[in-house]
Amino acid sequence: MQKLSIRLLREGVEPENAVREGTKLEDWDQIDGSKIVLDTLGGGHPKWATFLGLSSVQKMKLKNSSAMGLIFLKVEERWFAMSFGLGHVKIDPAKIEQDFGLKVVLNSVDPKKLRSADVRTPDENTLSRRSQTSRGSDQTAFSIDVERDIVRGLAGQPKDKNFASKVAGSDSLTIERDIVVNDLPAVCGDAFRIYQKSDYKCQFGWIDQIKHVRDDAVISSLRDKLVDKINEAIRTNDTENLHLAYPVIYDPEKGGWIQYKGFRSRRKFTDLDIRGYIDALLERKRTSVSEADLDKHAVHEVDDQGKDIGGKWSIFECLATEIDLDGSTYVLSGGRWYRIEKSLATSVKEFFDKAPRFSMPSAEYGENEEKYNKRIMESVDEYICLDKKLILPTGAGTQIEVCDFLSRGRHLIHVKDKTSSSRLSHLFNQGTVSARVLVVDGPARDQVRKRIAEAEAETDKSGFEDLVPSGNEQFVAAEFTVVFGVIASGDNPRLPFFSLLTFRQAARELQVPNFRYAFAWIRKPTGPSEEATKE
Repeated sequence: MQKLSIRLLREGVEPENAVREGTKLEDWDQIDGSKIVLDTLGGGHPKWATFLGLSSVQKMKLKNSSAMGLIFLKVEERWFAMSFGLGHVKIDPAKIEQDFGLKVVLNSVDPKKLRSADVRTPDENTLSRRSQTSRGSDQTAFSIDVERDIVRGLAGQPKDKNFASKVAGSDSLTIERDIVVNDLPAVCGDAFRIYQKSDYKCQFGWIDQIKHVRDDAVISSLRDKLVDKINEAIRTNDTENLHLAYPVIYDPEKGGWIQYKGFRSRRKFTDLDIRGYIDALLERKRTSVSEADLDKHAVHEVDDQGKDIGGKWSIFECLATEIDLDGSTYVLSGGRWYRIEKSLATSVKEFFDKAPRFSMPSAEYGENEEKYNKRIMESVDEYICLDKKLILPTGAGTQIEVCDFLSRGRHLIHVKDKTSSSRLSHLFNQGTVSARVLVVDGPARDQVRKRIAEAEAETDKSGFEDLVPSGNEQFVAAEFTVVFGVIASGDNPRLPFFSLLTFRQAARELQVPNFRYAFAWIRKPTGPSEEATKE
């Protein structure tokens, strides 16, 4: 039984061009026409030896080294790379077919015997997660949101036991099977034939709703628009819908610093953030970037002295954004472009356009969510402000805010600034969570009534406490409307696709216990001149 890690080189790429600089290939006589790379990586003492203050004699007892092997085979006119040990580090990831392993798994796995899933949810705060089960399960066990999630890796048991006993795939394909060395070309051939199938559409057809873009001309146009977007953000300091996120499942316990390299920046940051990247550029007098800079500029994990201590990725791999091109919506996540299937994009937009609207007082120039709430609390008798008046639901470990405002008409109003660093999806999640608590948690409703009484005492307002039934009374959800209010500038504000999608999911969830829902644009002037005109 041998574990194999297989990658498919992009069409037209030869082995010599698929390895990192300085890697030497040799002919391998075991299989005609094949190539091999053998090496040992490392050899120095670990960094913690210096931290512990070990002597040179003690350090000599500690050596880090790892053997690696890399084999290239040509099968059916395509080159395959098979790595052993740390052999994969010698492969240039730009020269391999993306999602090769994932597609093989999708076409070969038993849909009822999945064991692991790696999923990314693109958003302002991109969520990456790995879910594993103790035994084979179907896709429902992994809580994959088929309308929002991008599946980056799957593992499970294949339907054909002759192909492998286990399969796992993302860009690379990992399989386990009984094999001798002369079987390697046949294994690659089997994997390539499975890769070319479309059997996955039967059980995993939803995966095409957010589809990986491979057309070079489309990608080139998207990259051009991305450069324009970054340069606009540098010029205006407006980073709305432009973010940085780790392209891999990141280990936060590693600590360290972030440094943006490739343009002689020495500044270090505690976290990955688009504003940090722009600040680093401006500090070096860089007022624009080029298309080449997307790959040249990089994110490095560094120590206190700025030395690399972990991962490094191009800035392009870390960018997360959304771009419209020729009538289609594209999302960049993890260094890949995805096209949102048009029927999904259309249905989500239509749902939002038809959603009930609610009128809220306009914001003033320069106001954020906190300042807006404070002014409305003091000036509008129709609302009582419950911003930052938290309650603790029964059995919960985290306090929640039931809403920002409660109106006399029983509107539970949640407010978020569209330019806030908090993602808009938090706004919609906040609305559904508090609504659920109000329905099922009597003691929590009693807490809400106390918070309302406190707010009434602070503002000399009255009549709001009795709008919310006490814990021993019936709560009728149909009497309440959950309002999502977004503070936004401009004549035609819009929400990014995934925020529209989250709004639709929230609205559908609210309708189950019969809550009504509505959306409110809270208009904010773009500058002092517009404020004066408004007045």
